[in-house]
Amino acid sequence: MIDLTGPPRPWPDRLAARFVDAQSRALGMPGAWSSPPPRGEPALLERLAELFGADTERTVVTGGVRQFAAAWTPLGTEAVVEAPSFLDIPELLGMGGRVRQVAWNAMAEAASRATGLTTLWVTTPFRNPDGLTVKEPLAADLGRLAARGHRVVVNQVYRWFAPDGAVPPVPVGAWTVTSLAKAAGGGSRLGWVTAPCAAAVSRDLTALGPPTAWQRAWAAFLRPRTFAALRSACVEPTQDARRAFTSRAADLLGWHVAGGGPSLLLECEGTDERRAVAALTDAGLRVSPGAAFGAPRPSVRLAFSGTDPAGATTAAECFAALAGRPGAPAFRPAVDADA
Repeated sequence: MIDLTGPPRPWPDRLAARFVDAQSRALGMPGAWSSPPPRGEPALLERLAELFGADTERTVVTGGVRQFAAAWTPLGTEAVVEAPSFLDIPELLGMGGRVRQVAWNAMAEAASRATGLTTLWVTTPFRNPDGLTVKEPLAADLGRLAARGHRVVVNQVYRWFAPDGAVPPVPVGAWTVTSLAKAAGGGSRLGWVTAPCAAAVSRDLTALGPPTAWQRAWAAFLRPRTFAALRSACVEPTQDARRAFTSRAADLLGWHVAGGGPSLLLECEGTDERRAVAALTDAGLRVSPGAAFGAPRPSVRLAFSGTDPAGATTAAECFAALAGRPGAPAFRPAVDADA
């Protein structure tokens, strides 16, 4: 069975041992059991600035994107969230007030209809599930909305898949939030949010950091060469697998798959998601239903962190075999007006 549901890719033993050493040293430091500083351990903030350009004056360490989303929206406020999206995000933002999910190209209009200032949430680059990235017209719209006082949040959790680390610029006035979950695994429980200005960091956001010893361990572990090795082991093989799938699917089926990152979305033609997922399971492919991500049409999501290029190539060949089988579900790359 080829797993295309996106499980975390395991660390190499040498990197795991290096982290164990960093954690042991952190636990032995004075103050290991003290509460962390409000915005995060200074050594970790400096490391985030060195490696990822996170401004130390505007950045707060968190336990991840979901933890940030749960603390972000005050009671009674509204949020406009991209569709499709990882469904935990609108659910968490909805604890504070009304949430509407709309396509990227409808976000500005949705904000204009809000009863007051609102939060607008987009994931870029490489949105889950379809791998798309915000383009300049939408980025400019979001910048104008931020200038009017709306709070624009850019979720960069897939930034690690950008070629050579070249993350697209964020809209002027936007917040950014990210984590190491898609580079190191969800168990890393380390993220950070960067505000558009230091004065925007509220007290609500300064109690989100993981334990002091955990932050110190990551500060010691996240050296440039170590992070490069982590990315090489856990991100680049996923990129290679996705490219292998899209290349073979182009050869066999004529598909052009937009976007990038770890995942892609395929629409189901003439069938429902349940039957499509079952047919792919019978063919030896484990996939996720598009409904789990709020996809607007019946679809399946493929994510490539659980396979290698050989497995991804085989997966494309399975889709080609289904395409030639009478009565089998048909698929095509999802086409979005925002692409």
